[in-house]
Amino acid sequence: MAGEPAAVGSDIAGGQEPEIEDLLSHLELNEDELDDVVIGSEDAKEYQKEARWLAIGKVLTQRSFSSEALFEKMKSVWNLSRDPICREVGENLFIFQMHCLGDWKKVVHQGPWTFRGWGLLVEDYDGLSDTEKFIFSGMQVWAQIHGIPELYRKKEVIDDLARRVGMVREIQMTPKLYFEGNYVRFRVKIDVTKPLMRFVSLTIPELGKKRLAVKYEKVPFFCKRCGLFGHDHEECGDGVWEEKQLQYGTWMLAVRKSSQPPQELRRSTPRVPTRGGFSSGGGSSATAQRKRSSGDAGLDKDDDLLTTAESPLKDNMQIVPVEKDVEKSARKKLELDVKTTDVNETETESLEGSEIPGAPEVPPPPPPYVKNKDRSKVRKLDENGNPLATSAASSEEDRRAQ
Repeated sequence: MAGEPAAVGSDIAGGQEPEIEDLLSHLELNEDELDDVVIGSEDAKEYQKEARWLAIGKVLTQRSFSSEALFEKMKSVWNLSRDPICREVGENLFIFQMHCLGDWKKVVHQGPWTFRGWGLLVEDYDGLSDTEKFIFSGMQVWAQIHGIPELYRKKEVIDDLARRVGMVREIQMTPKLYFEGNYVRFRVKIDVTKPLMRFVSLTIPELGKKRLAVKYEKVPFFCKRCGLFGHDHEECGDGVWEEKQLQYGTWMLAVRKSSQPPQELRRSTPRVPTRGGFSSGGGSSATAQRKRSSGDAGLDKDDDLLTTAESPLKDNMQIVPVEKDVEKSARKKLELDVKTTDVNETETESLEGSEIPGAPEVPPPPPPYVKNKDRSKVRKLDENGNPLATSAASSEEDRRAQ
């Protein structure tokens, strides 16, 4: 008996945690350890209701990462009505607690979900089974089968072909062609422990065996050598492979159609004002958009600069300098202004000195307005213009009179 505990201790020191069943086989429990916590049936039913919205997840990678980064990323990607409760329960194992049926369906039955390009497996969890022993059944993906003859484009035929790829969940016989090629689209749950299916075979009486290509939409990283998820071809084996040894590749991925219209159907961009005028945004050449310099216009020659006022069709005509024309026009305008001013002054003087018969008498202008406070400040003057002596009584009388 003394050697068995030492063996258990050696397992712990070696990094291997012993199973509880192995420990209970030779350990004796005391009374406190035998005291049970009993959960009533009513409480168990309430706990089971909450467990309906549980899910367990695992990232398909051997690389280390932060669980907090995973939780924040998936909350943003899922965009649920309420943020789920996320908890790490083991090495690359996580529990997600949703709050309603709609959020739970979105997380468990939609996807595929990726984190940093690696696949995230999410499945329903009952809350009772051991998380360390949980077996993930697969990952749901959208796939396409290309080149099916129109005569055999039937749902039962497509269902049989899709079953070769994985567990069929949905089939779209006439999907919208967002991707290149002629295909049918289906949703399957694939086994991540097996390589991806590249082709499916269809045997028909007229053509015999026909290989049909399988393409995938939005799948995580997979190995181009072995076709498994969770690592790259440079991490498979020693990582040294020739191109012809790579059995899988990006040619297995569905290519989305380009959203850009053809060149001749593009709408021209409206012209916008610029410093040198208007420029069109339709992609004109750089020479047409930039301003012309004097060198480009041919104005760097002295002869051209000297003869810019000449006309090639009027060589015999006399050229009048621009300065003389300006001077003459200014002088004429000045003389005209002087004559007009003299005439106006003469007419004004004649009108002032003469009386027009029958014209009404013009009354004199009224005296300027003076405020009351300014009137009290005006000093009374005598006939000679000297200020009169005023007393306090006279000032009081003046204020009363005002």
